[in-house]
Amino acid sequence: GRRVTVGPYCVVGEHVRLADGVALHSHVVLSGHTSVGEGSEIFPFAAVGARPQDLKYRGEPSHTRIGARCAVHPHAHVCGGTAGGGGLTSIGDDCLVMSHVHVGHDCSVGPRVVLASRSSLAGHVTVGEGAQVSGHACVHQRVSIGGGAFVAAAAVLLDDLLPYGLAAGASRATVESLNMRGIRRLRTPPAEQRAMLRAFRHLFLLPRRTSRFEQSAPPPRLALLPVSERAAALLAEVAEAAGAVPTLRLVEMLRFVRDHAGPRGLCLPSSCAGVSEL
Repeated sequence: GRRVTVGPYCVVGEHVRLADGVALHSHVVLSGHTSVGEGSEIFPFAAVGARPQDLKYRGEPSHTRIGARCAVHPHAHVCGGTAGGGGLTSIGDDCLVMSHVHVGHDCSVGPRVVLASRSSLAGHVTVGEGAQVSGHACVHQRVSIGGGAFVAAAAVLLDDLLPYGLAAGASRATVESLNMRGIRRLRTPPAEQRAMLRAFRHLFLLPRRTSRFEQSAPPPRLALLPVSERAAALLAEVAEAAGAVPTLRLVEMLRFVRDHAGPRGLCLPSSCAGVSEL
């Protein structure tokens, strides 16, 4: 590309492609079949497109894609993809990858994601648009993190996290609430914020709390259903009330739960005794 800057002691492999305006600081290593999007900046000692850390890897071509306007900070480590996982590790546009982050093979990271210092994504992890993974957090292989979700510092996430969920816990993370700060930053209308909180409580049969957002107990009929069917029932109610409140993010959250069929379980609140995915 044009206006590309390559600092001293960088190593750029023969199959690497750099788009316009890419800046590599010193000591950057780009390997494999790697492409870096327009305007992205990679800082010293970062390794992108590194050999996959997978015992099944047999030397096949390994692809890595970094989107436009990304920042990959010092000592970050991004592995390439493997044949068993589709062959591609991808990071979307406008992502921030802080220092000492590890992104495992075959991960798919959406746009506007923040991976804070020393967080780690194991292989085959999917991270939705606008999600944030805090410092020292670890995400188990094949876990899916929904868009707009927040993983707290030092959390160990072993299960799929619904969109806009907030997960915390150092032994096994549980979903504590919705990521209301992030939802408000997206300028979500207040009516949809209330609807999302109410749906979250009904999904997981959480006890009623004194809050300006929560005004009714979960309908008794929902208690008899597994969580995926509760999500389907709530989606049906949203469809019936179409136009009453904005529902874009509410529907995204409920569809994730309704359609959940991944290899990992669904991350549940610690307080929802008796809630089952079955």
